[in-house]
Amino acid sequence: MDYYGILGISKNATDLEIKQAFKGLALQCVKNLKDNDNIEEFFVTVAEAYEVLTNDKLKAVYDQYGSVGLKSGVPTPDGFVPPYIYHGDCMRTYEEFFGTRSPFADILDVRIRPLPIYNLPEGRGVKNKQESLVRPIYCTIEELYQGCVKKMKIKRQEVISPESCGQTELREVILDIPIKPGMLQGTEIVFPCAGDQGPTVDPADIIFRVTDRPHDLFVREGVNLIMMVHVTLMEALTGTTVTVTTPDYRKLRIPIHDIINPSYEKIVKNEGMPYLDDTSKKGDLIMRFKVAFPSYLPRASKNLIKKALNVCKMITLPGEAENINLRALIDKANRRPSYDLCDSIPIKPCQTEEK
Repeated sequence: MDYYGILGISKNATDLEIKQAFKGLALQCVKNLKDNDNIEEFFVTVAEAYEVLTNDKLKAVYDQYGSVGLKSGVPTPDGFVPPYIYHGDCMRTYEEFFGTRSPFADILDVRIRPLPIYNLPEGRGVKNKQESLVRPIYCTIEELYQGCVKKMKIKRQEVISPESCGQTELREVILDIPIKPGMLQGTEIVFPCAGDQGPTVDPADIIFRVTDRPHDLFVREGVNLIMMVHVTLMEALTGTTVTVTTPDYRKLRIPIHDIINPSYEKIVKNEGMPYLDDTSKKGDLIMRFKVAFPSYLPRASKNLIKKALNVCKMITLPGEAENINLRALIDKANRRPSYDLCDSIPIKPCQTEEK
């Protein structure tokens, strides 16, 4: 008997090709059993060929000794291999392959990715895998910075006991969700088969998707932390010190000496979020600024500001407008003991710098 010829495949056929061939022929046979009395005999040979060629030991004997040696028994270095006799029940083989006797069990994945089988008094069949349940898990910047374990309480149907014949009841379950330092938004944490149980269903996977909870101070951009700082116009022009509470609850005092313009950013290295694959490395803290302008200035104040800005023009060298340190040196060199530029402009930050 040519098992390969019966299935219509070559001797070099893979296991998947053998299963595909049996699937197609078996479905045709089952659908035509009632209309053709001769189809059952052919179906038996198809089922026998499939059973032999998908069993490594039987296939090895058949490939070397043929069907005669297979059915007569042969001696091997490992001992005598007894004769092979097919049980003759083609529908049994069909059911073992598809998990059902239905002629419409057109599911190739049953053998490629075996599905669980359920047994009930009413019959036997394939458990259908339920669609995954995706839920957000909200995390604060502090939790994502340091890492934590979040607990999520869920309610699901669970099989009461092995003796309950598949009966279920609603129970509460607490899942521990590990949050690693530096996890990015959108990261999925999967709990396989954690959904509702049942006699005819394969429980769904529950997937928790990391979602950033809005923070009062920070916004994440990858591994960097973005911080918006509100300053007054006086602070923007004369400098200030910003106090920041980091996600691990340290206090940073960050001095700002530069003049703050609309595009100015202060970058503090290594004060951002940790890298997921190496928590010793961190991103940066990027400080952006929003300057609050006064809604009204009296004429006297405007005149004082004009004088101050005009003096800045006089003490700035051409082409060196961005060199703040050089301007400071020139300002100091032009001061006289009997005259202080700040004496004519009563602004306290200037007096503080003079001291």
